[in-house]
Amino acid sequence: MVPCPPATQNVATNLLNRSKAIRVAGYGPANPAMPNPEFWRGKAAEWGTTPATARTMRCGNCAAFNVSPRMKTCIARGAGDEGQNPWDFVDAGELGYCMAFHFKCAAARTCSAWVVGGPVRTERRG
Repeated sequence: MVPCPPATQNVATNLLNRSKAIRVAGYGPANPAMPNPEFWRGKAAEWGTTPATARTMRCGNCAAFNVSPRMKTCIARGAGDEGQNPWDFVDAGELGYCMAFHFKCAAARTCSAWVVGGPVRTERRG
């Protein structure tokens, strides 16, 4: 069996890698539930499109966003069960794993490394 990525099992590693995604690739917005017009205008300018189109380019449909059953299990296992069902966190955040920056990622966010064609729902074996 393929081991879980370190960032799915270690909060400090995940935070370091997420910080890099924020710094290098503008991972965000900070609160995807808010309109965030400045964030989306910035992404639109970067990608040469409109803010409305930029809003459709999310981690949840990125080719580097891994939501395979194995990866979701890794994320849930790493969350522990401190009195909570770890799957509640995975489901609530629509979490997956960013294969570009190696961290647990929320489907509603995006970054400059967004690639059409995702998410990854199955993993090829060997």
